[in-house]
Amino acid sequence: MKNKIIIAVLLGILVLPELFSQWPGYFYAFELKDADGNIIDTNNTNYKMTTVRATENLITSVSICEGNKIWHFYAGGNRDLDKTNSLKIEKLKNGEVVETMTIEFPSSLSGGKEKFYRDLYVGTINFKKGKHKIKVPETDNQWDNLNKMEEKICRLDYAVSVYYDISKFQK
Repeated sequence: MKNKIIIAVLLGILVLPELFSQWPGYFYAFELKDADGNIIDTNNTNYKMTTVRATENLITSVSICEGNKIWHFYAGGNRDLDKTNSLKIEKLKNGEVVETMTIEFPSSLSGGKEKFYRDLYVGTINFKKGKHKIKVPETDNQWDNLNKMEEKICRLDYAVSVYYDISKFQK
């Protein structure tokens, strides 16, 4: 009987991790600053954010992380993860839109030795009227040599995210 329990426990340890799967998708994390260099956070009512998904098959969202400093853009779903999704940021004055910035987030499917959807840290984005496309590595070598963020950012209760730093590609 003791051997059967040990075998059952070992089998459970080997099989259970396979039963849990992550919802397919990826995150982009970034800081957003206004023209004066001030952080745009949830306390700043002069800006409105709206996610724009590439297809109806995707779920997109934007939220602020702990510390009210880093924004968290999410794209996920069962298909169309290869599409570019957007975040529309409207600057308001007296409740009226005076400027609009659109940030385009390409798919984070990486090149390199391992192909997977990575969670990416963009760095600081300064609000500026017009379109801004997030740049990702172009070569397999660049993907393979991305630094993992040691600092845990945008912690989620339901998932462990490791962010790769692509801030140097934004220059």
